[in-house]
Amino acid sequence: MRIVDEPLETVHLYVVREEPKQPYTVLPLLAACLCLAMIAALAVYSGEHPAYEHTTLIIPVHFLPPQTFQASQPIIPTGVKTYPATTAHGVLTITNGSIISQTLPAGFISVSDIGVSVATDMAVFIPAGTADGYGMATVSAHAVAAGKSGNISAYAIKSVVGSSVYIRNLSPFTGGQDSYSVKYATTQDKQTALLLARDILLGKSTGLHSPCIENHVAGSNSMIVTWRCQFVQPPHVNIPNGRITGIRLSGMNLLVDVMFVPPPKRMLAR
Repeated sequence: MRIVDEPLETVHLYVVREEPKQPYTVLPLLAACLCLAMIAALAVYSGEHPAYEHTTLIIPVHFLPPQTFQASQPIIPTGVKTYPATTAHGVLTITNGSIISQTLPAGFISVSDIGVSVATDMAVFIPAGTADGYGMATVSAHAVAAGKSGNISAYAIKSVVGSSVYIRNLSPFTGGQDSYSVKYATTQDKQTALLLARDILLGKSTGLHSPCIENHVAGSNSMIVTWRCQFVQPPHVNIPNGRITGIRLSGMNLLVDVMFVPPPKRMLAR
C-alpha cells in the first residue's frame, strides 16, 4: 500500500435564500381590458341598433268624398296610308258621214288638244250615214295615264279617222286623281297617348285611395282620360319607439305595417 502525502484543500460553502417567483399580471390585465371594451362596444351598438319587431295593425277605413281628375294628351299619328293615282273616265261621241259602217276596236287611242291620250273601253260599231244624217255611236273611254292630267275639258278631243269618222268628247273626263299619302293614328299611337295621360293623372291623384274608375275617349287628335278616385283618410297611429313602414288598403280595412322596439322583459327572481 502506497501512501501519498498531499496537502489538504479547504472548501467554503455558502447558502443563499432564493426569492419567490412573482405571478404574471400583464396578461390577465390585457384580457380584462379587452372584455370590458367588447362589453362597451356591444352596449353602444345595441343602443344605436335596437332589435326591432314587426307587426301589422288592422284599422277600419274611413272613406272621403270621391274626386275626379282629368288629363288630355295629343295623339301624334305615325301611320302613313298611300292612295294610288286614279284614272279619269268619260264618253266619246263618234259620227260617221260615210255610207259604209265603221268599227273601232277596244283600246283605240285618241289624243286631246293638250296631248292627253284616251283609249276606248270596248269596241264600238258606227253605223253608216244616210240621207237623214250621220251615223252616230257613243263609247266609254278612259285616260291612258292615271292622274289629274286625264281630267280633260269638253271638246278637248277633236279627232278625225279617215275622211268620214269624227270623234269628240261632248262632256269632260272626270275622276282622275294623283297619288297621295295621309298620316293616321295607329292603335299604338292611341295607346301611347293613353299611357302619357295616365302618368299625368298619377301625379294629380297622390295619396291613399281605392282603385280609380277610368274613362277615356280618343278624339280625332287627342286622348282624354278621366279618373274618379275615392280617397281614404290617413290613419292616426301613435307607436312609441316605432315607425310605420307601409300602409295598404284591403277591402274595408287598412293594413298598417309597423316596426317597433319591444319593451324590456322583466325577470322575476325567486
